[in-house]
Amino acid sequence: MTRGLWRVVPTGSLKSRPRVQSGSILERLAARFRRLMGFAVMHAAAPLRNRTGEPAYARARVETAKIEEKYKYRQEISLNADVSEVGDPAGQIKIVLPYDGDEFFTRDAYADVEAARRDGAVLPDNAVVGFLALTDYEKTDLEVPLGLQGNYGSVPIAVRLPGRPGSGETDQLIIDNSECVFSQEYRPEDLRIFPVYVDMDLDDPDMAEDADRPQRFSAQDAIADLLARLLERIKVIGDAPERQLDFEPGLWLRMTVRLHLPRGQAEGVEAKVSKVSMGWPTHTSLSSLELHADSRPALRYNPQQEHDGRKGGLEWSDVPMTLIGQRRDAEVTHTADDPEAEEEDPEVRKELVTLTSGEMTLSISNPGDFYKQDTLTGRVEVTVNRLLSGMDARLYDAAGRPYPAQRSALKLKSVVTTEFSLPLHDAFARRPMSPYQWLYFEEVIPSALRLDDIAMALRNRGFTLVTSVRDLDPEDCCIKAERVQGPDLLRLQVYVRGERHKARRERSVDGVMTYRSAVASGDLRLYVYGSLRGESKPVVQEINALRRALRERFDRLPAGR
Repeated sequence: MTRGLWRVVPTGSLKSRPRVQSGSILERLAARFRRLMGFAVMHAAAPLRNRTGEPAYARARVETAKIEEKYKYRQEISLNADVSEVGDPAGQIKIVLPYDGDEFFTRDAYADVEAARRDGAVLPDNAVVGFLALTDYEKTDLEVPLGLQGNYGSVPIAVRLPGRPGSGETDQLIIDNSECVFSQEYRPEDLRIFPVYVDMDLDDPDMAEDADRPQRFSAQDAIADLLARLLERIKVIGDAPERQLDFEPGLWLRMTVRLHLPRGQAEGVEAKVSKVSMGWPTHTSLSSLELHADSRPALRYNPQQEHDGRKGGLEWSDVPMTLIGQRRDAEVTHTADDPEAEEEDPEVRKELVTLTSGEMTLSISNPGDFYKQDTLTGRVEVTVNRLLSGMDARLYDAAGRPYPAQRSALKLKSVVTTEFSLPLHDAFARRPMSPYQWLYFEEVIPSALRLDDIAMALRNRGFTLVTSVRDLDPEDCCIKAERVQGPDLLRLQVYVRGERHKARRERSVDGVMTYRSAVASGDLRLYVYGSLRGESKPVVQEINALRRALRERFDRLPAGR
């Protein structure tokens, strides 16, 4: 690239300029007359030059101008989770200008070049067709090779011109069989946060769950979506309370990808999971696999895809990511025990925004071969229309005018590739266990007092109520509670379904007179759904303890007879 200065293009109308005195006007006219006389003398001696020290300028328009940054990471998804950087980040500026004589290197540009050559422009083998203005480039090494500080961040786009055509030949500038491609490699600084996180989870579905349910968008805990599953179950149970829920024979592999960006880059951001690939243990028929995700991406089996030295894997692509919220605590590259964490730049802790792919669920109807695997490996590629180094750019033509937004050829892009590994032993051991029971209590009238009894029984077992029972409907509601169980949370959701009815009471006096009366009565049915990672025994024990406590309490209620 050729260094150069901006050409100053005056703007504004004559009416907007300030008035000057008549004396200054006469002085200006005299100076212009002397200048014209000097040009006349120069023209008599030699051809007129562009400007002293300036190259040729041409009104061409570049076809593409792309700035791309690439980052690579490795992530282990396990009980001892770890994320590390792989290699150095890399960046590239690439600009393409076809010599087509029409749309890009236009006839006007050709005329500019011919005039500059004829008038003796400096560097006749080069022409400046525009400028690339870079801002916030301090976290890259572009300042020295491009001389950004001396040019206030602007880089002249100078293209090389082919030689003059011979007699009877067509000028290569307009023959449309070549193009000028030039690029500049650079290295961004290492990021102080890990921008992409992959969450994966294994689950045993049952008949109350549907892989096509609305996707979750949880920034804080992208694995546990028990609330969404609970709402699904409540709907199924509400429609058919007596339905028996059995486990499906297949397996679900859930994946969620999150992208963290500084808040200043959130406006107009567009991101997507451009590609997901993972190794698969055997040549698999796609009829036994089904992918559920936003945009309905096509699931493919690629026998040439290689992971950990073995060929064969599944692929899908182009899953959109959605902006869901802000984060104040960045997931930084140092742990709390790392002594370098104390020296961390406070700027790293600034607000972040999070984009998520939603849940991508791979339904495996025949998971036999899957159980034989020790580790599931794969690769996730995320693309975003921002430069993660923080650099920004604008494109201008040779006259210094910005390219119109609808015609701008400038594209900014960052690609983050994460190689992940999921130890399946840990995944199976940590999958959520979800026992459930129906509890029936006959001749128990549903009321607010009965909800208080359920809440008190849960508190006596050490649970904390997530929802208050004060404003709940005793005939149709859900009570959620949780308790710390080792490193995890044991959650119980009690779905209450009550019915009121009238019971008829008869009393006979001396076998002669029979008195009949109607009394209020009812039935109370509870669906208790628990969940805990890794084991189901504590959940079953707590559900049984809740059943005993409620039975003891309700058995002491006066019978409605």
